Amino acid sequence: MQGIVSMKSTHSESQTHKVMKYLLYNILNTKNNSIIEKALEKYFDNRFADIYFKLNDGHEIVIEVQNSNISVNEIINRTKDYNEKGAYVLWVLHGEGKCVASAKYPEDHKHVRISPAENFLYRLYGGRVYYLNINLKKTPSISAFFALHFSKPMKKRLRKKYKTQFESYYIRDTHHINLSNLNLLCTTFSGYKIARFYDKNVKSLLKSLIVSYYHGKRKVINKTQLKQIINKFHKKFGKYLIYDVILDLAKEQIIDIDSTLLKKIKKKIIS
Repeated sequence: MQGIVSMKSTHSESQTHKVMKYLLYNILNTKNNSIIEKALEKYFDNRFADIYFKLNDGHEIVIEVQNSNISVNEIINRTKDYNEKGAYVLWVLHGEGKCVASAKYPEDHKHVRISPAENFLYRLYGGRVYYLNINLKKTPSISAFFALHFSKPMKKRLRKKYKTQFESYYIRDTHHINLSNLNLLCTTFSGYKIARFYDKNVKSLLKSLIVSYYHGKRKVINKTQLKQIINKFHKKFGKYLIYDVILDLAKEQIIDIDSTLLKKIKKKIIS
């Protein structure tokens, strides 16, 4: 890509961070016909945005590319600062950087460490965190650009926040989300102006799958029905997420489930 090979790191910015910015800038600019203005390192009073886009509907988007360790408070402060200036914020983490508690890849995994920053962004973006992994060879390239959904482990003892002398982290199961549509969506969630992609929330996807399966059976979910649902969807989504979705669907009165079984499910997943 143009301009990548000549880049050098500075005292304030690592080579990895700089390459991530340029690669992400290029791929998103290529994939979005709605972008009418663009810039790298746009100045917003007291902030330097890594990437800036203005869309043809008037929305302004700031993209923060994060490689180094960052606190939740710093994420909140930066996001609020940009929001106050009218900009919607998209955070993208380096999946193999210091900002994550363990390396992240576009795969489903059990018992993965996530940092407080990852945990906060997961909630901020309504059930996903965006990652960019890069290949820093002679011609730098994107090795993976993806989103992950987190769910709690089935074992309650693993759901706590872990603390060591130098770090804190959570244990979560990760579920890979396909980013086939890289058009940018501006929305407000949890009081923040955020920008994200048109990827499906994994929990919403599982809801639709279970509803389709349930409507095909037209029965009250009992032990046998629950076992069939788990067998069908466990490989991709895991037990915790299945139980969580069933509780939501029962509360919304979309499905019928045996009351005794419902109590057992609540006991299993409520910490």
